Amino acid sequence: MVSHVFVVVLLALGGAWAAWRGGGLVVRSLARADDPSASLWLIRGIRGVVVGVAAGALASGLLFEQTWLLVFGGIFLAEELYETGVVALILRAGQG
Repeated sequence: MVSHVFVVVLLALGGAWAAWRGGGLVVRSLARADDPSASLWLIRGIRGVVVGVAAGALASGLLFEQTWLLVFGGIFLAEELYETGVVALILRAGQG
């Protein structure tokens, strides 16, 4: 049981850190919109927020033993990382 709570705490802390960092990148990209790298900062920021939401859902699913939260967290994370990865590839190809 102790290791179960340890994993939940690690997921929650990691998700909070990722969301905080992602939010900072979003603000940075919007504040410096004329910078050529601003669009990549925005995508990285969105990814951080997505990881935070997914980690929160996974931690909640483990803590409250709710299968639907585990499924939501996993599917949401996979779909959003794929989607933002494709956008990041397109943006990088356009910069070169």
